[in-house]
Amino acid sequence: MFDPIEANEEDAVYFKTQAFIADDVVSIHDLFNKWHGEFHPKAGDNLAIDDARGDLGISIRQWGYLGYAYRHQSFTKASRDLTLLVWQQLNHKDFTVGKTYALDLVIRGYETDGIVYAKSLTLLESDTRSLTVGIGFSLLHGYNMQDGYLTGTARADSPKDYSYQAVSDYRYTENYLYDLDVNDADGSGFTTHLSIDYRYRNLRLHLLVNDLYGRITWRDLPYSYVELDSDNKTYDANGYIVYKPTVKGVELYRDYTQKLYKKVRLETDYRWPEVADFRLGADSVRNKWFPYGEIHRRFGDAVTAGLSYDTRFGMVGLDFSYKAFSVSFKSNDLEDPSAMALSLACRYRF
Repeated sequence: MFDPIEANEEDAVYFKTQAFIADDVVSIHDLFNKWHGEFHPKAGDNLAIDDARGDLGISIRQWGYLGYAYRHQSFTKASRDLTLLVWQQLNHKDFTVGKTYALDLVIRGYETDGIVYAKSLTLLESDTRSLTVGIGFSLLHGYNMQDGYLTGTARADSPKDYSYQAVSDYRYTENYLYDLDVNDADGSGFTTHLSIDYRYRNLRLHLLVNDLYGRITWRDLPYSYVELDSDNKTYDANGYIVYKPTVKGVELYRDYTQKLYKKVRLETDYRWPEVADFRLGADSVRNKWFPYGEIHRRFGDAVTAGLSYDTRFGMVGLDFSYKAFSVSFKSNDLEDPSAMALSLACRYRF
């Protein structure tokens, strides 16, 4: 996430890159290998998250931060039945005859770059307490987007066959539900960020909101409101049904204003002098919470090392910083993870 207070902390050239990918259903390797691997879904909603960001700019403490930002993020929520049906089909696992699958899918995502300005203001500062507020504003150029849902049912007719009916309301720059070539679309817009940092003695409270209010207006964006069904079935060489739906409905191009979903971070830190810094926090994205805990130990004035744990995806993290350089890596498995995060940041002070 982008923190206006952090970006405008001092006079410096600022660089930071962050990447996070997680999938409840399969590992990251299997996600890019047609789901050919172990299946481990959640009982309720199953999430697939992709969030990458890169920032490069210059900060002058008195005037603010001005930089370039690239963003690529998506948030997909699917029913367990839908993920099971897809996994069974892609891996040629027999369907349970007579089972009815509830098919529900929601996706939101976009890819942008643009200019960001941020400014931090210290509203209160004394020997025991301080209050700092940071605001950020970005102009965005949109390249790609996904915004829509699918809902329906499927019923297993035999171990290798099923019938289905679904409805989709879907805006996109590339259609992932069925084969359809579309023209490129282009978008422009803006977004805002907010950061509040309060410190009292050894205690710190921090609130960060990205995309507090953000919009991208897309021109001539592909749009489909369609019914998909299995009226015309085809089968592969092994006798399994091939997903090739019959599509009925409306397909057209129209302008559309996409609302960017908010991302919220809440943190509380406690510094135990000469021992360690302890942190509890949680990120919130589309009404889903992702709690975590961290512990950091200082070694002299230049080096800090830390451990972290994310409770939602089970990621364990290692953090290291030396002077103005920091790196963080998190994963929920060393050999075949389904969630990973990497962050790299540095400053050149002047």
